[in-house]
Amino acid sequence: MALVVVFLLTVTSLCAASAPDCEELVKPFMPENSKQVFGKWVYVMGAGDPLQYHDALGSMRNSWIDLSPTSNNQVVMLRWGDYCFNRCILGEVNATVSGLATTFRKNLSDHKGHILKTCPDCLLWTDTFRNRDVTGRYILLFSRTGQIDPKHVEVLKKQAECLNFPVNFHRADDTTELCPDDKEKME
Repeated sequence: MALVVVFLLTVTSLCAASAPDCEELVKPFMPENSKQVFGKWVYVMGAGDPLQYHDALGSMRNSWIDLSPTSNNQVVMLRWGDYCFNRCILGEVNATVSGLATTFRKNLSDHKGHILKTCPDCLLWTDTFRNRDVTGRYILLFSRTGQIDPKHVEVLKKQAECLNFPVNFHRADDTTELCPDDKEKME
C-alpha cells in the first residue's frame, strides 16, 4: 500500500511539474523571426472582459487581420476585415511595436496588446483598450486557416483562465464568407 501511495505521489508531482504554470502561459512573446507574424490570419475564437465586451463578440460572425512590415522596423501595418452587424467593416492602421508590446488606435479606442505563445500556425493576441473612461480587454485566437485542432483549445482555456477571461469562447462562424480583401485583388 505504501508503495502505491509513493508511486501516486511521484506521478502527481511529475504531472504538475510538466504542466506549464500561469506565469509561463501568459508571458508576452515575440518569435525570433518576426516575419512569422506577418501575413493573413483568420479569427477562430476569443473572449472579452467585462461581460458586455464578451457579448459584443457575438455580433462578429468572422474576421481576418493582415500584418505587414513597413519601412520603419518599429511600425507594422494592421489591416482587418470584420463581418459584423450583417456587413463587412474594413480598416487599416499603423501599429507601433515597442519591445513586446504593440499599440495602435482603432475606432476612437487606444489599444495595447501582446502576442502569447500558442499552437503552431496560430496567433494569440491579448488586447487592452481604452475609449475615454471605458476600458476593456480581449483575448483573440487567429490561425492561418481559420481552423484549430481541438487539443489546442484546452491550452487556450488555461491561458484565458490565468488572465481571468471567460472560457465560454465566442467562435467564428465558419459558414459565413470572410470579407473580401481589396488589397489581394490588386496583387
